[in-house]
Amino acid sequence: MNSTTRWEGLYEDLLGRLERQELKPGDRLPSERELIKQTGLSRNTVRAAVGRLESEGLIEDLGGSRGRVVSQHMRLTFDMSKFELGAYTDDPAVGKDQWLSGVEAAGWEGRQVVVDVRELPAPAQVAEFLQLPAVGTPAVRRRRLRLVSRPADGIPERVAMIADTWTPPDIAYKMIDGRAPLMNPGDTTLPGGIYYALGFRQVRFIDNIEVRMPTTEEAELMALSPTTAVGQHARIGIDETGRRVRVLIHIWAGDRQVITYDLPVPERRLPNTGESK
Repeated sequence: MNSTTRWEGLYEDLLGRLERQELKPGDRLPSERELIKQTGLSRNTVRAAVGRLESEGLIEDLGGSRGRVVSQHMRLTFDMSKFELGAYTDDPAVGKDQWLSGVEAAGWEGRQVVVDVRELPAPAQVAEFLQLPAVGTPAVRRRRLRLVSRPADGIPERVAMIADTWTPPDIAYKMIDGRAPLMNPGDTTLPGGIYYALGFRQVRFIDNIEVRMPTTEEAELMALSPTTAVGQHARIGIDETGRRVRVLIHIWAGDRQVITYDLPVPERRLPNTGESK
């Protein structure tokens, strides 16, 4: 039996375990050392079989002690032409915001957790988005983790997005009934949204979308392989005076999320030929 056949045999064996769901989404794959001990194959042969599964997207390497796990095949659609634009609204009665309403409408179970709310020196990109005087100008970051699951399809809960809202301090510390809702460490919903309730009516959005590699912290929070690219969507909210009152930055795994827009096309006018009618 040649080496190619040996690695293909191990590949087929592991693939069968995945198809029979002996290894379910999120389960840890046996380590290379464990597979060598179980099969008696060489390290290179084991790596070839595991590498094939990884290249097909069936498993993912989380790096370090986390090892390789079975991919969870989570594919979310985030419609940015509906988000914050009236299709879904915050519902203070049940504590449900627009993101959660949209997730549930798409057939997912969702929840979000506020990780922290604190004043930080604004990174360069945030300073640019908010048109702050300089990099390092204080701004308040409200970090949420947005989690989804679909138990009926065997998809356990995992972090779908990191949502960071950055706000100038004079807005972040503004109070309603003796409390500053943007500084609340828990989930917060208000009629019309928090900024509207604070007196800042956003009349225009600027969206900025980019693809990049994750930071170490982002990879850990979303349980990503360090080689998995992330998408970043930044939405800058501008009020009636032209001030940039906040920027909401969503970060998600590039292989788990689809961003869509449904935009109207303005009525087309006939070209002006210069001829008189």
